[in-house]
Amino acid sequence: MPNSGKTDISELVTSADTAQGYWQLGILWTPLISTEQAKGQYSLMEQLMPASAGPPPHTHEHSDEAFYILDGEMMLQIGEQTVVGRAGQLIRVPAGTTHAFVVRSETARVLNFYAPADLDLQVSMLATPASAAVLPAADAEHPPTPEQQRAFTERLHELATQRMDSSPNLLAEYRGAHTQDRMP
Repeated sequence: MPNSGKTDISELVTSADTAQGYWQLGILWTPLISTEQAKGQYSLMEQLMPASAGPPPHTHEHSDEAFYILDGEMMLQIGEQTVVGRAGQLIRVPAGTTHAFVVRSETARVLNFYAPADLDLQVSMLATPASAAVLPAADAEHPPTPEQQRAFTERLHELATQRMDSSPNLLAEYRGAHTQDRMP
């Protein structure tokens, strides 16, 4: 259904350099199209990630996820298979598919697409607002407050978007000793 109202063109143009970024799990997450902007249909974030970054196996029950790799290299676990993704490649993870990834290069920069939207809400509700569009310093991230955790838990139950999975972590050998295998 077409938008019958007038849209301010400035709401349709964004940049990872100027959009509000967030630090979480050692990653700079920059929502480029939010859940609210796309009325829940999809979201798009840019992620700048250091070597060994990435979540353990998990499943998004209702959202397809796609990674378009701008720079760097990632190894992805999709179901019980692994694949290496490099700059210029797109990797799609259908809803309900267990997956994980780990950065194999010094850094990786990817566009992360969700349809329908959900992950940008987690990031904006739980992460530390970034003071610059760079990877966070070791002491830059702050754990979510109990209020943030409570609000996110309520929202997660409303969305029923994600669950952690007990599948074997086929990427464990690629993670550095300092990397935690967890998601908020």
